[in-house]
Amino acid sequence: MENNFSDAVTAPQSFGKDDVMTTSYQRIPLSDNIAFSEILDSKLKTNHLRIQFLQPLSEQTAAACALAGSLVVSSSKAYPSNAAMNRKLHLLYGADLSCTIAKQGDVQSITLRSSAIADRYALDGESVFAELLEIVLGCIFQPNVTDGAFDDTEFRIQQMNLLDSIDAEINEKRQYAISQTYKTAFAGEPAAFSCYGSRSAAEALTPAAAYAAFQELLRTAQIEIYFVGPAAVPQLADTLKQAFAAIENRSVTPVQFLNPSPCKAEPAVVREALPVNQCKMVMGWKTTYPDRYALKMMAMLLGGTPSSKLFANVREKMSLCYYCAANYNEAKHFMQVDSGIETENLDTAQDAIAAQLDAICKGDITDAEMDSTMMTIHNTLCGIGDTATSYISWYFGQFCRGTKLTPAEEEENYRKVTKEDLMAAAKSMQLDTIYIMECKEQEAE
Repeated sequence: MENNFSDAVTAPQSFGKDDVMTTSYQRIPLSDNIAFSEILDSKLKTNHLRIQFLQPLSEQTAAACALAGSLVVSSSKAYPSNAAMNRKLHLLYGADLSCTIAKQGDVQSITLRSSAIADRYALDGESVFAELLEIVLGCIFQPNVTDGAFDDTEFRIQQMNLLDSIDAEINEKRQYAISQTYKTAFAGEPAAFSCYGSRSAAEALTPAAAYAAFQELLRTAQIEIYFVGPAAVPQLADTLKQAFAAIENRSVTPVQFLNPSPCKAEPAVVREALPVNQCKMVMGWKTTYPDRYALKMMAMLLGGTPSSKLFANVREKMSLCYYCAANYNEAKHFMQVDSGIETENLDTAQDAIAAQLDAICKGDITDAEMDSTMMTIHNTLCGIGDTATSYISWYFGQFCRGTKLTPAEEEENYRKVTKEDLMAAAKSMQLDTIYIMECKEQEAE
């Protein structure tokens, strides 16, 4: 599914949790596949600027692009070391500049994040945001590069940080189990890979290769820019448009945020023995059911809240696992249930989890379960706007699926979901993958 925001200016939009606090939003295309979104809320005390580079996730380029993003914000020509950059940010009332790497389905996101107090709160009326913007644009368009390569010292530091992030995915066993499940469930699809790339790819990078990856990112990535603050910054959109117009030979590689994964003819079962004290099991289902509200609500009712079926029955009543949670991946139309289990309970727990899903298929859904799930959804949606991050996440989510809903409209759509809809969503689930991390006996020293 392609988003439908790409060609038209979005008129200012407002929503609020009450009659006092409202938020305005508008999205302005700056050029082909580069857009600026402005989100204003008078209650905020800080200005936030996020620049997202979006591209198809690739095993060949993921590590290079992840490292390039981190290098771009660590230093620049004006501030040629991370220490110099941090000193400057400290002088701007402790402003923040960082990079985060993530994936959404088959898409890799390299996000440059910056924030500082709003100018009105500066002690001497300084233009804090103007200075921060100059730093950010300097990082992008005047990076710390010599002879076509990032500074070697900064490169080594950020390369080590990237390797630590890759190792952390392996060392955190619950997340590792989910990642291994994705490798099997989405084999042959970009979503199977880590957003950080592989350790071998990261180790093989050079300062020149990382810079080449960043140049390619500028040329081919879809770029979404978000500003969140208490008031508009004059000429901000024009400044950004002029800056990004300097990129030559833009030829954007299209991204597809919603890309359902086909279900296997027979479920794949993967067992891996590791030196752990607790087994991990992840079960994954795929679906072609079209109603995302019913699917997400069904997954929450199954295992997304403290009153869910998995928590109340499999964990509490039956005491079969330490944790047992369900999550729905909208981008891939994939539901996972991950759990921590003792070895002797693996088979029983697998049957019990399947039984809870079957209960929903048969309509074993109480009013109390419906109300509790809806309350969780309501509380989550009411939290949008509490932070700048929640605003950006909300509007980016709308952009990804090509919708323009307010949280209130989203909640109304959830309230229209019936028990029959939940039953149909549950019945549509086809078991695709089971990953089991078994406890490996450690050899005595």
